[in-house]
Amino acid sequence: MEIYMGICEKAGVLLGKDGFLDRLNAELKLKGPNLIDINKPITVREVFDKWAKQQGKAEGIAYFEQKGLVISPVPANKRYAPAWNPPYGGIKYRMYGESLLGYREEMKKLGVDKIYYQDFTGFPVWRDPTMNQSPAEYDLTFIDYKSLPFFHSQATFNPLLHEQNPEQRLQMNSKTAAAKGLKDGDWVYVESHNAVTQETLKVKVRVQVLEGMRPDTVGFYHGFGHWVHPVAKGSGPASGELYFSGEGYTATPSNHSVCRVRVKVTKA
Repeated sequence: MEIYMGICEKAGVLLGKDGFLDRLNAELKLKGPNLIDINKPITVREVFDKWAKQQGKAEGIAYFEQKGLVISPVPANKRYAPAWNPPYGGIKYRMYGESLLGYREEMKKLGVDKIYYQDFTGFPVWRDPTMNQSPAEYDLTFIDYKSLPFFHSQATFNPLLHEQNPEQRLQMNSKTAAAKGLKDGDWVYVESHNAVTQETLKVKVRVQVLEGMRPDTVGFYHGFGHWVHPVAKGSGPASGELYFSGEGYTATPSNHSVCRVRVKVTKA
């Protein structure tokens, strides 16, 4: 409030008709003795004192300073449309999912393969992820996520930030590493598998053993994989080098938060 009032005063729109104080009277619904005099400056505390009195608190702002907030419970049927009687006032809304359902039926009529429309349903339904159809040897789920220093991929260009995290590592739980005969710093191949096309992708990287990763999951930091910049190049692979886009898989989004693929990890 002080900032607004200071700016308005400098701009010459604090006082007078249609000035900031005049607008405050309207917005705070101030009346009678609680009206702000729009022709002379006022302190922020005085504004809220008038507002508190308008709310029926004879002590003004002192009431809130001494007792805190006023809580007035609102019945659910006054606030939430599903609790109305009848719910939503009897109005029936068309669900967004009906459009998806229509597209699915249309694709069926056209003889399109199921994999193109299997997720077009009227209601959210569980479907086993496509990646789970990969052979059992691809026994780990690969994900990626952002670290604080490399929240944006261009951060790897910064020499000071690059010193904090100079190399891509495959984060792996210590139990998983032990089961595969791996230790921190070992070189490994990470190979992903596309359960639809049977395509595979492979990168080489060092292992980082830690406890902050699920035993059935491995992961990369987002932001690596540059090949030109003199600071960032040669620092290791990008997570996108293991992802697939196409039927049954989610194309890589900007934050990678929904990408998943099954991989196997072998010592290089």
